[in-house]
Amino acid sequence: MTNTQSMMRDMMDFHIPRWNELPEIELYMNQLIEYINRTLGVFFGRVGISPITKSMINNYVKARIVEAPVKKRYSRVNLAMIIVVYILKSCYSTEEVGKLIKLGTRLGDKRDTYDRFCLAVEKAVKDVYSGEVHIKNEKPAGRGAHYLMDNFALSFASKFYVMSVFLKHGALK
Repeated sequence: MTNTQSMMRDMMDFHIPRWNELPEIELYMNQLIEYINRTLGVFFGRVGISPITKSMINNYVKARIVEAPVKKRYSRVNLAMIIVVYILKSCYSTEEVGKLIKLGTRLGDKRDTYDRFCLAVEKAVKDVYSGEVHIKNEKPAGRGAHYLMDNFALSFASKFYVMSVFLKHGALK
């Protein structure tokens, strides 16, 4: 199997842990970093994105995008938010991420919103890597927020596709 075929397989297998897959226990910083890098590391490593670090997480907290840990422990909500911010930061500035997070938190239940985000990002990655890319501009009530999320997910996947296929591997040849 060539490097490109291996990378394509990894991208098609890309999975972000859903709410019910996140640890139920609170995590210390080193455990949080280890968990995120273990679960998202293959994908992020393939496209040359640095693993998440203590400094990154501290910056998310300082920017008030993610709530501070309680007694140095991060809850499941903290973990989910850090995963979302880590993904968003690959495409957007800290200020833009803050705005997107505020929009996302208005969508309702944090668990459902987080799982919807994961699904949208995974679908976009798979659609981009399989060559099947488009977003339907439907107009039912409440679609606006979901359309925003679908388009963010598509931009995320598209950026990573360009980075991994064209920038990192020079696939234009």
